[in-house]
Amino acid sequence: MSRVLSLLLFCCAALHAAGKEYTVYFRQGTNTAALVRMLAPLRKAEPQSECRYVVLSDQADTIAEAINSANALKAGVDELPCLVLNDAKGPYATLPLHRLTPASLQAAKASATAPDRQQQTDRRNFIAQQYLLMARMSLTNPLQGETLDKCIGTCRALMQHPLATPADQQRLGYECLYPLLMRQYTNMYTGAHTPASEAKLLEAIAALETARDLDRSTSTGKKAFAERERLRKARRQARTVE
Repeated sequence: MSRVLSLLLFCCAALHAAGKEYTVYFRQGTNTAALVRMLAPLRKAEPQSECRYVVLSDQADTIAEAINSANALKAGVDELPCLVLNDAKGPYATLPLHRLTPASLQAAKASATAPDRQQQTDRRNFIAQQYLLMARMSLTNPLQGETLDKCIGTCRALMQHPLATPADQQRLGYECLYPLLMRQYTNMYTGAHTPASEAKLLEAIAALETARDLDRSTSTGKKAFAERERLRKARRQARTVE
């Protein structure tokens, strides 16, 4: 560990004594000496506070990296490096480090009592859950068993979420629920249809048709329509071969 990185990790201490916590999100490859300099106003204002450091990759290649990215989304991080302010209820404000000053830190702290704090938190959590679902779908190989069941349950819950718009429902139905159910069908198919595998295929098709019919004029609706026609032709051809 470099001397600068050691200083960075040592710069804030005694979290429980101070009763406060900060998280610093930064991009992989960021100059740690620059982070130390940008955090100087925090160390000066609150020398007993602790910072937790989280590296974010440009593209998550593992579930652990995806979870870090999802947590950043929950916090509202949209610029790196960034300081996230947390309390017992969770993250409530973000502050890009290049704008960190004693005054901006105090202004950010006022967000803890903002009247729309819970609404903002709920919205960010909804977005983060969608991101993490899609990350699990792409990074889990093979996608099967309990993990597959969990993804399907998460997808259905997100589609029924109070914040889910028809566009959200259509996107989740086409991009997540339909392929997840098709994955279940593929896992069940062993060279010949069974009543269970046929029922799963029909369930997947129903999910696709629901997504299509939410709005056939959207880009997603048109893709769902095209996919349904592709399935129709494939099944007709399969019957001819049989």
